[in-house]
Amino acid sequence: MKTRVVIADDHKILRQSLNILLQQEQDIEVVGEAGSGQEALDEVLRLRPDVAILDISLPQLSGLDVAAHLRAEAPEVRTIVLTMHKSEEYVARAFREKVQGYVLKDNALEELLKAIRVVRSGGTYVSPDIAGAIVAGFVENYSQGRGSEVISPREREIVELLAEGQSNREIAHLLNLSLKTVETHRANIMHKLGLRSMRDLVLYAVRNHIIEP
Repeated sequence: MKTRVVIADDHKILRQSLNILLQQEQDIEVVGEAGSGQEALDEVLRLRPDVAILDISLPQLSGLDVAAHLRAEAPEVRTIVLTMHKSEEYVARAFREKVQGYVLKDNALEELLKAIRVVRSGGTYVSPDIAGAIVAGFVENYSQGRGSEVISPREREIVELLAEGQSNREIAHLLNLSLKTVETHRANIMHKLGLRSMRDLVLYAVRNHIIEP
């Protein structure tokens, strides 16, 4: 059975090039294209492909915004984002939105076929350049004594909820704790792990597999 794919990118030439590349494969079928985020969301919800390939920098809705909508409205669709961005901030948000593939545009023609097959089979694909940065960050955290083993099960639970975007008050309600207790846990976690911002906390959660794509 062929893997059905929708491609969303506002650069027509790249979109057409990817279409040509994918259509040459016997196990892949491009069933739709889109040039904007809203069009991508509409097409994916209409066609229900196996895989949606989303440029992060789509107009109207970004690729990550589309991924967030799909996570809620079509969780069976696997998502791969295409981007020029190599920063950990983008990687962290992509993981937070539960994308299954993160491919750099520089290497899209070489990596996309592999990425599609990996995510279609239930795996996660990350461009090697990005994967290297994530591993380097994990090694740095571990070498400084900030591995996941240094936090308690309760703290790990709070890290997960914070990384998923829950507020202190929402966490207090979910875990049946007082707001003050959650705030204390949060302060202790930041201090214990040597984190300075929510961005650092999200990256820590990704690197330690507390949240998964």
